[in-house]
Amino acid sequence: MVKPKVIFANRVYWPDESATAQLLTDLAPALVQRGREVHVIAGGTGPAEHAGVTVHRTGGDNSVRGLRARVASYWRYLRAARGIIGRLARPGDCIVIKTDPPMLAAALTGPARARGANVVQWVQDIYPEIAWQHAGAAWKPLLLPLRCARDRAWRTSAFCVPVGDDMAKLVCARGVAPERVRVLPNWAPREMEALPSSQEVKALRTASGWDGKFVAAYSGNLGRVHEFATVLGAAAELRRRPEFRFVFIGTGARHGEVAAAVRRDDLENVQLLPARPRAQLAASLGSVDAHVVTLLPGFESLVHPSKVAGALAAGKPIAFVGPPQSALAGFLRTEGCGAVFAPGEAQALAATLAEWHSKPERHAALAQAARTAYEKHFRFAHVLAAWERLLDEAGGGDRNDIASTGARALSDSRSAVP
Repeated sequence: MVKPKVIFANRVYWPDESATAQLLTDLAPALVQRGREVHVIAGGTGPAEHAGVTVHRTGGDNSVRGLRARVASYWRYLRAARGIIGRLARPGDCIVIKTDPPMLAAALTGPARARGANVVQWVQDIYPEIAWQHAGAAWKPLLLPLRCARDRAWRTSAFCVPVGDDMAKLVCARGVAPERVRVLPNWAPREMEALPSSQEVKALRTASGWDGKFVAAYSGNLGRVHEFATVLGAAAELRRRPEFRFVFIGTGARHGEVAAAVRRDDLENVQLLPARPRAQLAASLGSVDAHVVTLLPGFESLVHPSKVAGALAAGKPIAFVGPPQSALAGFLRTEGCGAVFAPGEAQALAATLAEWHSKPERHAALAQAARTAYEKHFRFAHVLAAWERLLDEAGGGDRNDIASTGARALSDSRSAVP
């Protein structure tokens, strides 16, 4: 039997290497290899085919900066994507809507359902709540209509697929039935399935000036939802110990703020590096001694740090600075592969990193636990199989019959995954 088309909607896709683009660049071709017809609606310009995936480009520039330019780029994508869905979707097709740009669910769910398609919401970030968490309560009344439209899209979809348990709780709180919610984690880059060679790691450490150093790295987007004061405070605590190096790898909205703090406080043990290309990512993640992941309190239900899976795949312990009660914090404690710090606990973070350095056997045990957690929860083959089952269910009949045809309830999902 011919399977219905799978149509992904996301502003970024290959050759873009941002986080959501990389995930989709892994998943879409893998589904093609398993006999599915797959399309991607992506912004910008570029090839119309990639590894068997048909790519529908909406034009414009995905790399624009500045609020007005971004809003214009988002609006162009939303309008064009609605038109493409109107031409492309057929009854029974499965349309997977991601969350770039914000409010994509509200814009595309109606047209998709009008064409008789089954809709799956792949929830990577939760807007407009992120916006009013940043802007404050004064903006909430202006954003409430957007939330209502988003909630309506979620509730009328076959499934919502948040990438973490905290996010899943919020989705259910907005009126989505638990049996329509599946927690499927983001996986590590597929290049991480095998650990990088010791020769690659040694070469990169030498080229970076890390020989003889214990390197704690923050690798990824330096975004507005992340916390950096605690990490910089730990660097200040260890500034007189030349064996320690703190590294920020990547760019983002708060990169300038971090760079300014490094200069102001004369933190010579802090190094800022550009983002690594995907071809070098395995060696980059594997060449440090510990990974630092951060999240501002209040955002644990709205975003999930995608860098977690890569750090675990590299077999490195994670120092998490963020809400201690979050699902991610609980996951690290349960799996025994890292440590948790509330924002402001710079001394504790510094002391823990110093302990990991001074006790190689302890560090090695944490590293082994990290790789084990990756094998158990984040290997791509496992998540791919779960996506295939979900797509089959989403295309299998009327949405009102899903609960009675064996859809797994939220309480039965992989609750160990943050």
